[in-house]
Amino acid sequence: MDQKKETCLGVFSLLTASWIIATIQLFYNVFIMPSAVTNIYSVFQSINITTSDHTHTVVVLSCSYSTWSALCHILGMCAAILLILSHVGSPPAPSHLLTWLLLTSFHPLLYLLAVLDSLLRGNITVVAGKMIHSGLPFLLTMYTMHLMYSLYRQMVQDQEYHRFYVGEEKGEMEKTKSKNCYQSII
Repeated sequence: MDQKKETCLGVFSLLTASWIIATIQLFYNVFIMPSAVTNIYSVFQSINITTSDHTHTVVVLSCSYSTWSALCHILGMCAAILLILSHVGSPPAPSHLLTWLLLTSFHPLLYLLAVLDSLLRGNITVVAGKMIHSGLPFLLTMYTMHLMYSLYRQMVQDQEYHRFYVGEEKGEMEKTKSKNCYQSII
């Protein structure tokens, strides 16, 4: 089992990188969450019953995006806390990494849906604004998701190697025991 393990930027092991990623994710979502809640509050304050249907639709869509964004931040905090807690005591179980991937994937999905919605509406300035404002966090999230999936594959591979070698040793021990028993009968 002389394999070269994957690393994060050639500097950190993936397990160390997962600690760093979980910590940064937790702080990022905790500090961004108040602005998401403020956006929801400001959208609700701007709702005016006497506005036209088009303006009302834009306000509802804006409120919907802000609400989903706040939900994505909450899920991101839960994912970070889950990853940190799964690291305490021993390396995380691979299933925790898949749960982290699922919870973390909602924010990039929301970003892609928002950009696609703006593109379909033909509002290129909003697309450019979203790419400038949220493009870098999207790319960093996708990279960290790739790193965590690599860690998942590495951990599953290590578990399979361990099962194989332990099973192989047990098989040899069983053969030795049965051989000794057979020889004692003769």
